[in-house]
Formats: sequence, C-alpha cells, structure tokens
Amino acid sequence: MNDVINRMALLFILMAVGYAANKAGILDEKGNMIVSKLIMNVTMVATILDSVAGIQIEDKSELVVVFALAAIPFIIFPIISKVLIRIMKTPGDKRAAFEAMLIFPNLGFMGVPVISGLYGEEAIFYVSIFMLVFNLVFFSYGLIILSKNTEAGKINFRSMLNPGVVASLFSMVIFFFDIRFPVPIAEGLDMLGGATTPLAMIVIGSTIADVSVREVFTEKRIYIFAVIKLIIYPVIVWLLVRNFVENQSLTGIAVILTGMPTAASVVMACNECGSGAKFVSKGIFISTLGSMITIPLLTALIS
Repeated sequence: MNDVINRMALLFILMAVGYAANKAGILDEKGNMIVSKLIMNVTMVATILDSVAGIQIEDKSELVVVFALAAIPFIIFPIISKVLIRIMKTPGDKRAAFEAMLIFPNLGFMGVPVISGLYGEEAIFYVSIFMLVFNLVFFSYGLIILSKNTEAGKINFRSMLNPGVVASLFSMVIFFFDIRFPVPIAEGLDMLGGATTPLAMIVIGSTIADVSVREVFTEKRIYIFAVIKLIIYPVIVWLLVRNFVENQSLTGIAVILTGMPTAASVVMACNECGSGAKFVSKGIFISTLGSMITIPLLTALIS
C-alpha cells in the first residue's frame, strides 16, 4: 500500500501548490476557468488518446466481460445517485455536481498505480478498458448533467459535441483496429497527457483556497458522499459480480476502481460549465483523504 500512500501524498502536494498560487494572487477564479478549459479541450484529449496507444489485445475472449464490468457502474449508479440526492434533499444547484461526484472515479492517476501494485503490470490493460468506458460516459452523460440549467430545468445536449467525446470515440477505433501512432505523435500525446493531473490538482487546490478550511470539514453532505462513494458503491459492485465472473482478479479490479476518489475532471467540467466547482473540490479533497483508509479495506474484502 506504499504506492497508495505515495500517490495520495503527491495529490495533496499538487493541491497545496494550487492553494499557494491562489493565495499569492497567481491564480484566481477566472484563471481556474481558463486552465480548466485548457485541460478539458487539450490535455485531457491527449490523455484519452494516449491511454489506448500501444495496448495489446491478447485474450479477446475476456474483452466482453471487461467492458461489461466497466459499464455496470455507469448503468446503475446514475439511477441510485438520483434517488439518494432526492432522499438527502440536496439543493438544486448542487444536485448535478453531487451526482457526478458519485459516478466518476479517479481511474488514471489513482487507479493505474493501485491496480498495478495489487495485480501486476499486466492488469493495466484492464484499467485502460475501464478508462475507455469512463471517457465516453463522462464526456457525454457527465457533461450533459453538469451543463443542466438548474433554474429552467433544461439540459444542454450540445455539450455532447465536445473534443472529449470525439477523442473517446476515436480512442475506441484506435483500440479495436490496433492503430499505431508515429513516434513524434505518440510522444507528444504522452507529454501533453502528462500535464493533465498536475494542472487539474493545482486548479482544485486553487479552488479550495477560496473556501474556508472550516467550510471544507463542516460540509455534512460531503461525508455522506464519501461513505457512499468509497464504501457503499464498491460493495454493491462486489455483491453484483462476485458470483458471475470467473476471473476473480477482474472482480477485484472492478471493485477497487469503483472505490477510487472522485475524478479531478469533474471539477474541470464544473469550471467550464460555470457552477459547482467549490463543492466538488471539497468532495475530492475529503474522498482522496478517506480513500487512504477505504482502499486497503476494500482490498481485504475482495481477497
């Protein structure tokens, strides 16, 4: 679990940099929105394309199972989340952000090192499949709900026409047809994609700087969210698939990935859509902190 602790520590260091940049006047709310737009439309696109570059499909018979496992959370949790949001009487201006926080986990920066540490380097292939499904759902359904006009109750379907969706669809083509990029393009995508996590965490830190420390730790709904996101949802996945999937490693991967903290890309989308960024930033901070305890517990459960 040293990998988990090291990754958590790095996330908090990057957030601290963003916090300091905000307090020093280098970043402000407008700056956060500009950097978020850069991430969503440039570096995130590179991350998506880079995630499938060089993937080798060895056992095609398992592909259907892996895709099914990756899709299950995005089929059932939006429904459950909407019910929970109503039960908790979440304010209208926070409902979309709360739902996105519950649905979208941090697969890349957190998922890859944790899964490779638990199941070996070969398991990264499975994480890549989960990321394919994540990207397609996030840049379609995710942006639709986050761009919803809470006052008029309308959904902006134009939000589906974005670089993320195009990149996600293109990544599926790259994956299934085993397309290889020339070295300069592959290395360029890798370099650009590598900027996504540092920039995203810096923006989160900068966003948190506009919120009092007391407010971060006294938001009651954030703690309820953390319990649902980090414990209840992964346990639901475990109960659903444990008796139907022969490869127990796949079951473990699905459970652990479901129990990851909220993805930083949710904050970037909130910044671009214009609301909910502060609320989500608090959720990411608390869920990342809590996952230091819950990930080892989930590992013990599935083993």
